[in-house]
Amino acid sequence: MTIENWKYDDFVKANGGKFSALDFIHAVSAKVALPWDFVLCMGHLFAPQMAMFDGVVVIVEWFDEERYQEYRSTGMNPEQAQAWTNMVELTDIFQGISFDKAKELALFIAALWSERISQIFPNEPTKASVISDENSDEVFVTIGRFPDTPRTLG
Repeated sequence: MTIENWKYDDFVKANGGKFSALDFIHAVSAKVALPWDFVLCMGHLFAPQMAMFDGVVVIVEWFDEERYQEYRSTGMNPEQAQAWTNMVELTDIFQGISFDKAKELALFIAALWSERISQIFPNEPTKASVISDENSDEVFVTIGRFPDTPRTLG
């Protein structure tokens, strides 16, 4: 087994079920010298800073006001522009991730983002949502005022 194909479940089995996620992180980081700021960037993906802009919640780290205004100038209302400017394609960020694993990760991230929104903005109806397109094998996470169920296209 090489570092490129290490799997958490394999480590758990190899250690009789007594292997935590922290143990796995330690094992990987002992073999792969990740820059410290990479880990901080991952933290921002899972728990991003959020702010209100134009009456909607935006994710500070990747909010682009110019792009938001472009969406607004095409006739989108703030809630529509919100969803587009906050959208993250996980299948692009994590090259080689399977569609199913990307959906699993997206649901995990969406739950964290929704909880964060409810803590920071207790009366805000905005929630995180997962959008997946089976035809293109793309999985996205965004925030907006959506129904509570994840959406699958295709």
